Amino acid sequence: MDIRAFGSIYSQTGTLPFGSGFRWRPADGQKNFAQCRAVYIEDNATGTKGTLSVQLADAPGQYATTEYFSGNTLIPIACTAFISGTVQGVWALY
Repeated sequence: MDIRAFGSIYSQTGTLPFGSGFRWRPADGQKNFAQCRAVYIEDNATGTKGTLSVQLADAPGQYATTEYFSGNTLIPIACTAFISGTVQGVWALY
């Protein structure tokens, strides 16, 4: 089945574009949401390593922590909550 989005048609096996999202900062506290397809971690502008802890969509109540190096990073991951972190900010993408 083909999927129509953003003025184009994508095959079911193709990589779909991300349509929307919201920004979260660690200072905002824990954020729960329905589910996202990926997270985009913003560059912290210092080149230092950062962390992000999330609740995975298929593991309620269990948390996973990822670490990244400097630079903007897109991580394809289905999660339902941002718990904590030391990053500049994160976008949840749908």
